Amino acid sequence: MTKTNINKDKIKFSNLHKSFFSELKDTSCDISDSNVIIYDNSKKNSDPACVELRVKGQLYEVYYWDGYSLADKFTIENYEIALLQFKKFSKKLARILSKY
Repeated sequence: MTKTNINKDKIKFSNLHKSFFSELKDTSCDISDSNVIIYDNSKKNSDPACVELRVKGQLYEVYYWDGYSLADKFTIENYEIALLQFKKFSKKLARILSKY
């Protein structure tokens, strides 16, 4: 069975945000039924660094943007693999934001 409601894993995403971004004050995590996004809300950058998981029909898209030049997009049909990629990108984002 394909899980399409990200909101069901709201606690999982909130805990991931607290775990990776606890030392960073200017980050937010927004969760809805069709997407979750963790982003830098410091207002220093007009196009802030973020990682996002979106549901598009039967596909899951994971986006990563470091706020400057690097953008990655990962698309897959498997929710569990999309979650792993989201976690990987989140960890990468936390490392980058902690440097600045």
